[in-house]
Amino acid sequence: MHISEDRISHIAHRIYDKLWRDDLADFPDERRALDAVKGAIEGFFSVMEQVDQAVRAKLASYSQAKVPGSREWEILYQKFYAEELAKRKW
Repeated sequence: MHISEDRISHIAHRIYDKLWRDDLADFPDERRALDAVKGAIEGFFSVMEQVDQAVRAKLASYSQAKVPGSREWEILYQKFYAEELAKRKW
């Protein structure tokens, strides 16, 4: 899954606003706080992209290729996705 920089910025602002509005955190430097939130979001989606690619490569390596979107492909995808996350300790 690719997520645009604008989308990441939007999510970061929403998280930042929620933390500030609910008085859960004080940010002496708004720019640094937003950059930290954006970095965390980018890191999260980067790992999810790596996991997705690893799972798709594993599915493609099967001798009997599964049709993407089929029930069998979806079941195997979810299984391998969970395994890949566990392997990476997520």
